[in-house]
Amino acid sequence: MEGILALSIPIISILTFGAIFISRGPIGQAMARRLSGHSADDSSDEILELREQVELLRTEIGDVQERLDFAERLLARGRDPERIPEAR
Repeated sequence: MEGILALSIPIISILTFGAIFISRGPIGQAMARRLSGHSADDSSDEILELREQVELLRTEIGDVQERLDFAERLLARGRDPERIPEAR
């Protein structure tokens, strides 16, 4: 009986220190968020925030596209020959 007890103390110690080590890392933090129920709320808030940023970027890209189209139309129209100064 003493042999089993002597062998189980180091095993329990190693398992305890391993659990502490894991609980302080990202896996432990994720488990804590899951257990506390905050993981679903946090991720949904983050998803909504990212969606808003994507919509803002889409709007900005649309504005840039309109400006580019306008600049292309101006360049395609060319300059009036009367306004171009003569070469010297």
